[in-house]
Amino acid sequence: MRRDRGRQQRKRKAWAILTPLAVLLAWELATRTGLLDERFFPSPTGILTDSSHYFTDPQLRAELFSNLAQSGVRLGIGFLLGSAVGLVVGLAMGLHPVTRYALSSLISGIYPLPKLTLFPLMIIFFGIGNTSMIALIALGVFFMVSINTTSGVIYSNPVYGDVASAFELPRLVRLRTITIPAAIPSVIGGLRLGFGQALIIVVSTEFVAGDGGVGYMIWNSWQVLNVPVMFLGLAIVGLTGWLVSACISLVGRLLAPWQND
Repeated sequence: MRRDRGRQQRKRKAWAILTPLAVLLAWELATRTGLLDERFFPSPTGILTDSSHYFTDPQLRAELFSNLAQSGVRLGIGFLLGSAVGLVVGLAMGLHPVTRYALSSLISGIYPLPKLTLFPLMIIFFGIGNTSMIALIALGVFFMVSINTTSGVIYSNPVYGDVASAFELPRLVRLRTITIPAAIPSVIGGLRLGFGQALIIVVSTEFVAGDGGVGYMIWNSWQVLNVPVMFLGLAIVGLTGWLVSACISLVGRLLAPWQND
């Protein structure tokens, strides 16, 4: 059993590594053979070569790090705020039917709206700047985390509740030892989805109203047809999403080791 499980894990890791490499190789070949226009789709090696001066030139490196820092602050604060509020509201909705009935219609009505359409409202409330961007990021993350947390609490194995009732566990003990652990996989899923939503929103808002950040760098590079730098920004966004999602999944495995991957 352990050998089979180890073999399956190695296969999953191999596929996770080989698939992106295969896509990059196909992209490289398509550009070099003329299937893709190199002016708009430069090869991966060409992107690395043309954008390398952002890491070697002190002035451009400082500009890149400044953009990364601005997006990182907006992303970090918005994600933490949205996650915290979403977790509390999700637990409340899962545990208390009255709270769930009171908020479900409101959440169901606002959640499907593209979050960028709410950006003008955020600007009215908070003004143009970081605060309105952070508020919109937090709102997007809130929905993902709260909905997943609610589902995790409601649809946890009913046997756990029966055991708690049989042993007459106090409410707080039941919450700490049964409800929250049972909901961890759903919470982790919500956090992963929420961070992806946060990345989309931070880049989108920087397109519209940013004077700095990775989204601003991507949009500004496209306007002046500096395509390699545009792809550099896209790569930064993609790698950030992958790394943070992997870290959140790792935390989930540590908190809930009984769950299969």
